[in-house]
Amino acid sequence: MCRKKIIFILFYLIASAMFAQLDSIQQLNEVIITDSKLKDYSKGYKVDKLSKEESARSFSFTDLLRLNSSVYFKENGNGMVSSPSFRGTNASHTAVIWNGININSNFTGQTDFNVVSPVGYDDITIRSGGGGVQYGSGAIGGSIHMNNQFKFGEKNEKSRLHLAYASFQTPKIAADYSIQRETFFLHLNANFIQSENDYSYIGYDKKNEHGEFLRTGFSVNTAKKVGSNALIGLNSEVVYNDRNFSGSLNTIGKDGYEDYHTRNLFRFQKNYEKLRFTARAAHLFEQFKYFPNTESANYDQGLAHSFIANTEFEAYLNPEMKVQGKLEYTVIDAEGDNIGSHQRHTIAAVLLLNHNLNKKFTYGINLRQEFLNDFENPFLFAADARWSITENYQLRANLSRNYKIPTFNDLYWIAGGNLDLKPESSYQFEIGKNFRWGNFNLDIAGYLIKSKDMIKWVPINMSLWKPENLEQTENKGFEATLKYGKSLSQSVFLNLSSRYAYTDAKDLDKEKQLIYVPFHSWTNMISVTTTRFSGYLQYSYNGKVFTTTDNSSVVDGYNLLNLGIDYELSKMIKVGGMVKNIANTYYENVAYRPMPPRNFEFFITLNF
Repeated sequence: MCRKKIIFILFYLIASAMFAQLDSIQQLNEVIITDSKLKDYSKGYKVDKLSKEESARSFSFTDLLRLNSSVYFKENGNGMVSSPSFRGTNASHTAVIWNGININSNFTGQTDFNVVSPVGYDDITIRSGGGGVQYGSGAIGGSIHMNNQFKFGEKNEKSRLHLAYASFQTPKIAADYSIQRETFFLHLNANFIQSENDYSYIGYDKKNEHGEFLRTGFSVNTAKKVGSNALIGLNSEVVYNDRNFSGSLNTIGKDGYEDYHTRNLFRFQKNYEKLRFTARAAHLFEQFKYFPNTESANYDQGLAHSFIANTEFEAYLNPEMKVQGKLEYTVIDAEGDNIGSHQRHTIAAVLLLNHNLNKKFTYGINLRQEFLNDFENPFLFAADARWSITENYQLRANLSRNYKIPTFNDLYWIAGGNLDLKPESSYQFEIGKNFRWGNFNLDIAGYLIKSKDMIKWVPINMSLWKPENLEQTENKGFEATLKYGKSLSQSVFLNLSSRYAYTDAKDLDKEKQLIYVPFHSWTNMISVTTTRFSGYLQYSYNGKVFTTTDNSSVVDGYNLLNLGIDYELSKMIKVGGMVKNIANTYYENVAYRPMPPRNFEFFITLNF
């Protein structure tokens, strides 16, 4: 192990030293992308970028991705804990990446998508398939990326204020301010949402009681050019959530949860003719308080600090071949009432290569080795390729090995933790095609994921659960996305999009479908846009899901329909609204937890 570590690091340092001899100055681009790996080293993967218009329509990350991706969400009632299932994998198998950094919880290994706001980012991107080499632990099913950009150019200042009010006493506020100069950029964002969340259950003489929630956040993104070929930049974010947890049809909610997050990322970047050097330093902080009874002052808490430092070299070996090497050191310091106090140290060495063999064929090879103080991690690799057979027909494929390390809860939870756990390991293969016919674009993909040593909490007795490396799973499926855009006249545009996913995710020991993974899901949207007006209709179908491992109990499938309109009164003022669940359909996303009936939202946006 020691020899492998020394050889890998020496190779990295020697390669970096060779590339550093290229010292011709290159001007920085006007727009600096904070996560270049996503753009330059994912050619053979399915990557979907959401438009700002799509992101601006929702303060809920869960709703945004549910209607604009193939990711399934298990939501314990409106605004409650929301867990993603990417291609049938668990919530901890979806990596959430903030400006290139994995921000999944050190305690649970996952991100609750109802405590993350989609507001304030320049782009939100969904990358399907394994990303363990690039993004580390947990990127097995796919990854969700939230990125900010640094923009330089002619003098420009913008302000935006978005005010909305929705059913169930739900005010929403978002404000943005940005300054752009030739050598300086600053973007500020503040957002707030609060809700009584007291909707009635359709067909029952009951309400969603004890479901109040509040979320507020603030972010700063700023950068300064240093000379003509370097910059320093800062991404900073603070998020606070306070939620009561609602009950179900059979229970009364009593518990609650507060969480607080800060994320700070500093970077220095210098460009040469054929080389880019980047140094980053980041600090992530997460703290939670769980109240078994919100009427009592007693609570359990946990907090974790993550310190990350890395150096990265990216070089053009020739005009068609690009390579990136990264060495990263991470320290995690965590403590909690139920886990004690623990530290984790990680060194990661990463090598990425992309080669445009010719104008039609490009491929990539990615390698990663990590070294932890807890246990040994597997050597990770990924290979991907894209072949443009014609201008309108492309093939892509990727193969990867990915993993997930046990979390602090898995290892140290008092009366249940298991120090003998091994990291989960998975192999994945995907092949996809993209066709274009006139105004139509069709993308189809098939995939296979085989995992072993999956960590699963299992009952030891009536009151004690314990995590074990039990489960072998196989996930296979098919995804299709169809888009159509057409100008009906000089000022009228029609857009259609449709996404279908078939997911067969099995526990191989039991030969049963995994719980809360629908075989079928289908989302659609049609929109009509004119110079000042836009209207859209959203339709989604989620098939039935099993709620027990023996597949004896189910939550029925459901159809939902939403309608929205926007109207631009002037260049400064836009108004609009949305009706959700038009048909007033009763549906559950999690068993015995009814979701909202028909509800409304109205907004006004001011641009200065």
